[in-house]
Amino acid sequence: MVNRDAFLDVFFGTGNESWPGRSPQNTKAVSFLDEFLDLSAGPGSAVPHVLPRTVRSQTAKYVYVIPQDVRQANTVREWLNAFVVPSYATFVARPEALRAGDPIDDAVAAFAGHRRVFVLEHPAEKGADLWRALRLMVQTIAQRPATEWHDVLPVGRLLAEFELAMAAGDHRSTAALLSRLEGSGLGGMNIAYLTVKRLARLGQHAELLRLPQLLDVIATRPPAPVREAILDALHSTLVAGPLTEAGPDAARLALAEQASLAPRLADGPLNGLGTEALTVLALAAAGTDDAALWQRLRADQIAWARLSEAKLVAEYVETFRPAFRPQPAETPKEIVTRAEPVENVTGTTPAGWVALVEAIAADRDIRLVMAEERWRDWEPAAASDQVLADLLNGLDNDGAERAWQIVGAFVEADGYRRPASRTARAFLANALSYSRFEFSDMAGIVALLEIALRGALSANEYSALLADLSAESARWVSVNHASIVLDMCDVIARASSPVEEARQRITEALLAPLAQKRARLETDQLALARIIDGELGLGLPWDVNREAGDTGSTPVTAREVLLYSLDEGALRRAGEALKQLAPSLNIQFSSDHVGGPRLKQWVRRADVIIMATRCATHAATGFIRAEARAATVIREADGAGSASLLRAASSAL
Repeated sequence: MVNRDAFLDVFFGTGNESWPGRSPQNTKAVSFLDEFLDLSAGPGSAVPHVLPRTVRSQTAKYVYVIPQDVRQANTVREWLNAFVVPSYATFVARPEALRAGDPIDDAVAAFAGHRRVFVLEHPAEKGADLWRALRLMVQTIAQRPATEWHDVLPVGRLLAEFELAMAAGDHRSTAALLSRLEGSGLGGMNIAYLTVKRLARLGQHAELLRLPQLLDVIATRPPAPVREAILDALHSTLVAGPLTEAGPDAARLALAEQASLAPRLADGPLNGLGTEALTVLALAAAGTDDAALWQRLRADQIAWARLSEAKLVAEYVETFRPAFRPQPAETPKEIVTRAEPVENVTGTTPAGWVALVEAIAADRDIRLVMAEERWRDWEPAAASDQVLADLLNGLDNDGAERAWQIVGAFVEADGYRRPASRTARAFLANALSYSRFEFSDMAGIVALLEIALRGALSANEYSALLADLSAESARWVSVNHASIVLDMCDVIARASSPVEEARQRITEALLAPLAQKRARLETDQLALARIIDGELGLGLPWDVNREAGDTGSTPVTAREVLLYSLDEGALRRAGEALKQLAPSLNIQFSSDHVGGPRLKQWVRRADVIIMATRCATHAATGFIRAEARAATVIREADGAGSASLLRAASSAL
């Protein structure tokens, strides 16, 4: 950890108006922060560092809460939820609390030795109440008996939570889980693989290509999903614009500076790559006269068919014939081996969902299948739904724990198509039986419920499922989880119901605790709760006494809002509630899997864009970020439900 005084000099330097230069003449700042600095400075202190940041150009103010140790972070989050959030402040709405490249954020990471830092955002008028709550929090922590911070889960469990959170679109949890995995013993290159996949899902392709370890990642012959993510990033940042506007030759020239990267990412099967990734490989082969790569593309029927279907490159790839130029032999490069658990393994690998669950039951190694995401090419799980459910329900305790590692792949493969509802119910039973109620699990549980209810459940199956969920709800329903609770209620309310009494019973059980503490709910959460309550006729109280002049609507300067999700029902519900909060908004919805003229027009017109990334493709999220105006505010929802979309929209506005 770097010197504390040197860190504070940087933290209160350029970019922070809270205590400029730590001037001793600023007696107000000195007296205000003195207690916080003293409590966190003692040897072995468990009190997190609490530091303010004010940015002159922004109306909101910020507070950095820095755990002393990365293992302490989960407990610090719980303290903040108990004392501060959401009554006085909210966690900043961006994928990572600390932004790489911001000098103050980089200094915080260097000082703490980790990036599991919480940044709170609050309006100026809530400052006094916020700091009173923070003072009470740090005093309470300081008075507790000394304890060891051991919140350790096995690497396999953390990886399963990460994959499920990413499949469910919970970007906040994936950021936190990456930090936990860094301290879990997982190899650094595997952390890099997960980082690449996560940035690709969020469409943050420019940031992906700026990763310091990117060349090392490419040198390790990474799994296919990582290779495709990097190629997709090259496509959206360098190729897509010139290809559309000027044609393949312009795209080839635009790729020229990075063309040498692409052939190194072609080491492996090509038929599993998407059109965007294959287009980059074809243009790179053209730009470098790489006849060997060209012949591989030409010889792979599936890859060549995908290239030929891409209208803008079809004629180009059909006529291009690079001359073969013998290359001098390269000095062999040191290959960085993959750390556990995604190293290459030998032996027969499962080739379908049933075979995968059978391998889990027999405790066989499935790491290669999961790392390469070979399940993307399998027949849908719905084709063997009952068999899969029976296998999952018949697993012993150890088998059930191993089965949880594939739940993220199952949710991802669903893609809002034909649902494997009984398999989803079996995974839900697994979650309930083994108390998988970590915050990072909850968006995944909502996704599993949505899949289960999309299927044609019988009245008995429907009632039993909702009764099981209701029986465990008291363990996780709280104001701090309000958006998750509302997402679940919305999924239940929008799905068909063979037993209306069962639906009303569970929604009332979920919403009643929120209604009792409705004064702590945000305006957007209250709006959605009222809509759901009104549809189901629950009659819970949602009125909140407001200060004079507060209409409950959201004051905005934005006019055009784009909501993006593959769940069209969630889009409509979120749009309905958002319109109540800000009637002047023009709200547009998109569920497009790839970019196109219509989506491009909406993106370029939008002042605010909200994306739910569950099952979203690299092509769509990358396209949205690439085409958005510099002034456009882009937020990712913390899940795929209406409440998550609405929460992100309210924060952005």
